[in-house]
This record gives sequence, structure tokens and C-alpha cells, in this order.
Amino acid sequence: MKTVMLLINGFGIETKESYSIYDANLMPNFDLLTKKYMFQSLNSNVDSIYEGYRNMSLEINELYNYHIYERELLSGNIFKNNTYTVINSELQNRKSKLHIFVLVDTSLKIVDNIKSFIKQINKDHDKKIFLHIVLTSTNYEDYPQIINVLSKINVDLSDYATIGMIMGLENLLNSNPITELNFFLKILISEVGEKWQSFKQKLDVSYGTKTSPTAIKPFVVNSGFGIEANDLFVIWNYDNIDITNFIDGIKRINYGEISNNVAFYSLFPITYHAEINYFLNYETSPKSLATNMKGLDFKSLILTNKEQVSIINYYLNGLNNVNNPDISYLAMDNIMYDVNSIVNIINTNSQELIIINYDITSVLTVEELQNTLNKIDKVIEGIYKNTEKNSYNIIISSLFGMNKTIPNQKGEICHIDYNKVPIVYINNFITRKNYLINEGSINELLKICYYSISKKYMGTSLIVKKNWLYRLIFK
Repeated sequence: MKTVMLLINGFGIETKESYSIYDANLMPNFDLLTKKYMFQSLNSNVDSIYEGYRNMSLEINELYNYHIYERELLSGNIFKNNTYTVINSELQNRKSKLHIFVLVDTSLKIVDNIKSFIKQINKDHDKKIFLHIVLTSTNYEDYPQIINVLSKINVDLSDYATIGMIMGLENLLNSNPITELNFFLKILISEVGEKWQSFKQKLDVSYGTKTSPTAIKPFVVNSGFGIEANDLFVIWNYDNIDITNFIDGIKRINYGEISNNVAFYSLFPITYHAEINYFLNYETSPKSLATNMKGLDFKSLILTNKEQVSIINYYLNGLNNVNNPDISYLAMDNIMYDVNSIVNIINTNSQELIIINYDITSVLTVEELQNTLNKIDKVIEGIYKNTEKNSYNIIISSLFGMNKTIPNQKGEICHIDYNKVPIVYINNFITRKNYLINEGSINELLKICYYSISKKYMGTSLIVKKNWLYRLIFK
């Protein structure tokens, strides 16, 4: 049976501290459906449509490449790896420092991964190893979790390595201006720069000023890391990044009569114009929308902005950017709120799953946000009324709730904070009288679609039948 999933990305359940946006008059159709059909809230720990599609399609809460490292660690293969052998040998022969640029988000798994590597390579405690922390999160609300990760790194690895510097990812990327890169390189050479022995205090300040973690300028935590001609560098990355200018900048440093003999390695492949030896290769995920479509024999149509197609396709195909004939895309840039056009697309396309994407996070004022939600509500009305002639399932939800400060018409600063996202499930046979939606996360959204589309689906779903006791108590 055909299922239409409408995602209002950025829309969520307001916290007590949030400026109140939602009311029944603003979205009367959505409000009606929450009362008439099954309604629940879902957890979402992401803040972008890209991460949302990753979690929804791959059914995970983090980068898939963490799992690859853990698998190789459990098998012992990581320490039989040729790149590990080369680094270990070079450290013995060169008597040099090892600089590890650790790309850190909010996952504690990073700590366990890097700890396993450093404990093995410095088991005699005789090597100079410096960890330079690179923050990758774009959400300032992640600071408390980031501080937990860094505190664990500081405690668990203090006998084997020292935190040298902390910075945002933007400082390493090729998009970073050369002038800022040169400033960063001077700090790496001279160790002269902003210094905070308490990184927690510095990050608390950045949190208070709502600075994105990825935009933090480099600051020094401990001294002694000044780079020298024979030093080794490991980029501890889980995603492919382009840091060509950074690598070239370090290789161009003039050490006088001593030749620049630095060497670079990475955990996973990175973009560079010459070969950089790496530990592990990227893999496709065994779980994805594409995999389940093949098993359940259905096709999908995705309505989204043109700029989002490539990354959505990457996650829906299990970390593989292929042209899958069973997944089609339609650009909705010009028909975003055109009710007739969207309803016509639903009616004239035969795909069993149609996903319609909205993103409300780019709004600049409260009034613009309210106007956008009102226009989306009219689309909801059109889709719902269309089911009277063409019966299909409807799921209304969001991949993430935004956390944003914007002004209203009076010039007042309003902080909007959505900590969970809603889900409404509309099905004429699976009704709220006999069924309910269990609490869960956005990882379960596509499972509800599979459950709705095909009787072949034998997996779990948040849609569960009420037992007699539940019906007796909650009539």
C-alpha cells in the first residue's frame, strides 16, 4: 500500500524554555490529525537533514565508521595493519613526536577507539604523543556532551598522551582562509597563542556566546607540542575531509639546515593530491532503505531541494552514491507549497513510498516561521483530503527539531527550542482505538513505512497493538 511521509525538518515539540510558536490556529489541520489519529513524540539527537537521513536509513545514532574500527579492533586486525606497523617503526627510528588530530563529536566511542590505538603504540610510555582535538559539531548545544568526551580523553589517556591544542574543524578545511591557516601553523610551531589549561572553562565561554564548536579558533591546553622536522601526523578521521592546504602548509615549513621530513597518515582516506597512507577503508552499510526496498519489493520517490539530493541518495543507498533505479528524485524548489502540484505528484507516481522534505530552519523571524508552518499545514490538508479518493497511509514527522534564536516583529529576541519531534500516523485500518505508537527515535521512522507498505516486513515497528488491559484502563 502507498505511504506518504511528510517531513517538516526543524519542527518539534517545544520545551518549557522555548518561545511558543505552535498553536491550533496556526496549524489547524495538523492539530486535528494529532487528535484524530495516533500521535507520539520521537527522540532525535541530530541537527541537520543529512544526519537525519543517516540515522533514519542506516538505523544508527552515529557514524557507521565507528563500527568498522570496533570490528577491526575486536579481531586484532588494526594492530596487524600495515599503516600501524609503519607508524610504530617510524616512531622508534625517528625519535620524533606523534601529533594525532582527533576529529571529535559527541560520541564516547571516539575515546575508546583512540585509547586502544595510543595504549598499544605507547605501551612503554616512552613516546611524545600529542592529541590535537578537532571539534566537528555545528550545534552549540552539544558543548556539554563534548566536554564529557574531552574530560574522558583527558583522564583515560593522561598516562599515554597529552592534549596539545583544541580547535574547530573549520581551521583545518580548505575553506579556511590562508591567513588564518598561517596563524594556526605559527601556533603549532611556536606554541604561542591563546592558552586555557581548563578547556572546560573555555568551552563554557563558547557555549555562552553560542559559538559553533566547529568554528572555535585554536587554543593551547598544554605546551611541548611544537612541531619539528621529523614529526609524524595522524588525522584521526571518520569522514573524508579535504585538508590539502593544511598538509601542504606543514610540509612547506622551513627548518633551516634540517630537511622537512614530516609524514602524514589517516584513519580513513582523506582528500589530498598525493597518497596518504590510511588504516581503514570506507564500506557500505548492510542496513539502508535501498536494502530493505530490495527485500520488500517496493520503490521510492523523494521530493527535496536539488542541493540535498546527493547526500540523501548517499545515505538511502547505504553510504554509496549510486544511481539506484528504484529510488527517484523530484526537485520541489519551485512547488514547495503548491498543494495541487504535490497532490498530483502523489497521485500520478506509482512508487509505494513517497517522502516529502521541508526544512524550516532557514527562517529569519518568528513571523516567517509561523507563515512557513501555516503554508505547510495547507499542504497537509491537501494530502489528507486526497486520501478520500485515493486511499494511502500518511506519516507526518520531522528528522530533527531546531534550536535557534530569532527576533519577532516587535524586535524581541525569541529562543526556539525543540527537544523532540512529533509523529502522526494516519491509516484507516490501523487506528488509535486498537493501536498505539511506542516511544522511540527517528531511527524507527522508515520501519513504520515498511510496516505500512508490505506484509512481507517481519521486523520491529513502533506501531503496536493495544492489549486488552491497556484498552480497559485507557478507554
